[in-house]
Formats: sequence, structure tokens, C-alpha cells
Amino acid sequence: MPETQTNRGLKSYTLKLLILTVTLYAMIMMLHWPIGFTFFTQLSNLYAAAVAALQMLRPRSARLATVKYTAAVSITATFLVFLTVLAPIDPRGFAAAYAQDHCASLCMHFITPVLTVWDFLANDAGDLRPDRRLVPFAVLPPLLYYWMILILSKGGFRWNGMTAPYPFLNYEAPAGWFGFRPETAGYTTLGIGVAYAVLAMVGVFLLLGWLLAAAARAVRNKRGK
Repeated sequence: MPETQTNRGLKSYTLKLLILTVTLYAMIMMLHWPIGFTFFTQLSNLYAAAVAALQMLRPRSARLATVKYTAAVSITATFLVFLTVLAPIDPRGFAAAYAQDHCASLCMHFITPVLTVWDFLANDAGDLRPDRRLVPFAVLPPLLYYWMILILSKGGFRWNGMTAPYPFLNYEAPAGWFGFRPETAGYTTLGIGVAYAVLAMVGVFLLLGWLLAAAARAVRNKRGK
């Protein structure tokens, strides 16, 4: 029915506007720390916001729905890695990790990820082409990101003395690329080689990609599309 489609379009527009608003707030709060914009967190948030903005201009685009899928996978990883790995080892404490920068961290690691996945499943799943070959595209953003970080680190860029923004990518830690030093685990390393961490990262993104694609198919089937 036209009215239902109009309501759905309004809800989609509202969710995307919320994503843009929350992301803008978080980025403004982070301006005092320019190095932060080399982190996957900020970039995945900006990626999700950029796709949402494009969808507001071009609604019901199958290509943008596919791009939104990769953004949703990336920002879900941001949500999970911060929740299970980074926030628990933050020296200031778990709650403080989310409260930093006037809750910009909460916006980037919780609110925007939830809004993005919600928007994707509620409004974009119907436009996504049900193709099993879609899942490998989920690993493109993190792999491109890691190449960027590796190029910057080889060029001498450092993040609080580390060769990467995240402890599991710090190849100058005792575990190096292929070592296993769990006794050294802390804020600068997880005690495992970077190569294993990258493989695990690829596995996580593939799993998240499969789960999100499966959820999208379930939504499509429920709607009879």
C-alpha cells in the first residue's frame, strides 16, 4: 500500500538521519585528537555515515545496499572488538572506555553500530541481491584498512609508540609477526603474532558477513521478496 511505503520511507530516512547526527557529534568531539581518524573505529563510522547520506539521495539502490552491507559488517566488528577486547583492557576501566570524549566513544562503538545494523536489516535487506558471493566483500574494508596502517607504520608513523593503533596489530611487540607470548599480553599486545591476528580478523569478518547476509535473506523471505 502507498501509505505503508511512505511510512517505511520516512522511517528509513529518520534512521539514516540519526546515523549522520550521531556520527557528526562523535567526530566533532574527536577533533582534538587528529590521530584518532586513523583508527578503524572512526573510519568505519564515517563509512557508515557516508553510505547513509548517499542512500538518502538515492533510495532503493541495489548497489548502495551492497555497499551498506559491507559498512554494516565493518561497524559490527567495531562494536564487538571494542566490547570484548579493547574496553576490558582499557586502564581507565570498562565504563570509562565508553564515556571518553563526552560519550563520543559510546556513539562510535555502540549507538551508530546499532543504528546502522537496524537500518540495514529494516530498510536495505529488501534491496540486497541474494548472492552467496557477496560475503567475501565483507573483508575488503578491513584488509584495505590494514594495508593503510602498514604503509603508514613502515613510513615511520606511530600510535603512542606502537606500530599500529591496536595492540593485536603491533608487530614490534615481543610476539612479533608469528610468535606466541601470552605472558606479555596487555595494552600494547595480545601476546600473539600479528599474522595470526590478521587471519582471525579475516575469519571474524567472514563470519559476520555470513551472519548479516543470512539475516538479510531471512528478512527478505519474511517479506516475500
